[in-house]
Amino acid sequence: MQNADDLLSSFKNNLFVPSTDSSDRIPDCAGNYIMCLQHESKLPSIGIEPLFKTFESLNVIYTGISGDSLQRRDYKKHFTGNNAGQSTLRKSLGVMFGYRQIPQGKNPRRTKFCREDEQQLTEWIRKNLVMFYLVHLNYRQIESDLIKHLNPPLNLLGNHNPINIEFRKLLSQLRCKRA
Repeated sequence: MQNADDLLSSFKNNLFVPSTDSSDRIPDCAGNYIMCLQHESKLPSIGIEPLFKTFESLNVIYTGISGDSLQRRDYKKHFTGNNAGQSTLRKSLGVMFGYRQIPQGKNPRRTKFCREDEQQLTEWIRKNLVMFYLVHLNYRQIESDLIKHLNPPLNLLGNHNPINIEFRKLLSQLRCKRA
C-alpha cells in the first residue's frame, strides 16, 4: 500500500458537487472515487449508526472504481441513475430508506426500486453527497487501499474492518430482501 496520506492527497483537488457542478468536470477515464456526505447531511437510519472516517472534513460513506469511465459510471449510474440494479451505492441507500426492491428482468438477484423511489433517491444523492475522484489505471489496488484505510460503511465487499461490522451485516440483510 502506498502511503495513505499521499494517496488521499491525490484526490483533494478533484471534487465534484452534483448540485452545482457540470458532469463534464468528471473525466471520461478509468479511476477511483470517494463518496462523502456533505456537511450537515446524514445517512438514513437503519437502527445501527456507523462510525465514519473523514476526508477533507466530510464523512466518507463509500469508495468505488470505474474501469472504463468515471463520468459514465459514477455520474450517470450514481447521480442521475434510475436503476439501483446498476449501482451498489444506490441500492444500499435505497434499502436504508426502506424502498421496496422489485425484480429487474430474469435474474432474481438484480433489483431496482419503483420510478418514484428512484427519483427521490436521485434527489437525495444530488443534495447530500459529494464525490472526490482520481484518474488512475491501478484502480483495483487503490480501491482496496482506500477500503482498508477509510473503512467506508457502505462498502460491503472487501471490507473486513471490525469497526462497522454489525452495520454492514444489517445492511447486507436489508439488501437481500426482495419484493
